[in-house]
Amino acid sequence: MRKFIIRLVFFLSIIFFPIITLYIERDVYSDFGYHKNYSWKYFFQQLGDISTKKLLNSSINYNSFIFGSSRSTSLSACYLQKKIRNSRFFHYAAWNETIGGIYAKLKLLDSLGYRLDNIIIYFDTDMTFFGDGKCQPSDHYLLTNKNKYLYYYDHFQEFIAFPTYDKIKILLGYKVNGEIFPNWESDIVTNDSNSTCSESFLNKYGADTRINSLKEDGFLYKRTKSEKFKAIQISPYEENVLIKIKDILKKHKSKYYIVITPLSDQLKFNTADMQIIKKIFDNNVYDFSGINKITDNKYNYPDVKHFKPYISKYIIDSIIEN
Repeated sequence: MRKFIIRLVFFLSIIFFPIITLYIERDVYSDFGYHKNYSWKYFFQQLGDISTKKLLNSSINYNSFIFGSSRSTSLSACYLQKKIRNSRFFHYAAWNETIGGIYAKLKLLDSLGYRLDNIIIYFDTDMTFFGDGKCQPSDHYLLTNKNKYLYYYDHFQEFIAFPTYDKIKILLGYKVNGEIFPNWESDIVTNDSNSTCSESFLNKYGADTRINSLKEDGFLYKRTKSEKFKAIQISPYEENVLIKIKDILKKHKSKYYIVITPLSDQLKFNTADMQIIKKIFDNNVYDFSGINKITDNKYNYPDVKHFKPYISKYIIDSIIEN
């Protein structure tokens, strides 16, 4: 039996050692070594995790931040820096961001000594308080409080658990294309997703590029004339997280803006939930959800779930200019 176990371990070592070596060398999750620009390269990466690594390896003294789900990627930190004096913005978005994830990121920034002069947070009626509202388990270990080495192991296990032809190509150093390889290049300073801060970008940002060729194929939400509300979402735990977020913002005397995003489903937060949000954040809540001129136009939502950058520009202009 002992000889069998030794042979088995030896056999598995022969198989897995080359795989582990190639995995570390390719560094598909940017877990090892230094990278010039931490960007969302592979589909299986978590944007919040990559952004945290970029922040930790940056020497820039940021004082302003954007938080939210993938909807917030349409908001340009580059544009905000031009609009708000003396601001140095970092775009700290995450896929499927929750209220717990936003709090974890604010808490990390506070612990690292960053100033939080200007804060913009996108709340989604369908995502921010989904489930238990806790930080995504796939986020960076400093946010989830997971053991660092378990975090590395989870990434490795996730990668090899469902081997595909594309993953084998990645390990062998061959080029991959398609959905698995979006290969976004975020701005090296602002971390804006898939864009570079420049005068040419700013000149184009917010241009109305809506798609007017979407078909009525049942995929789009049906519009109604009467306002509809979500069921109650905010738990006592999540309410406490909201209070903790407010405490951090108060500590830093932040100018902050809580934006309720205009989703295509035209649903608003439950009245009880909205009362909690407004009670905590006072007059700093800007509600663009429900039925309005943004959500009434289905062509503002090319994939139904996300709105175009000109919507984010309109939102931020209407908030800051007023």
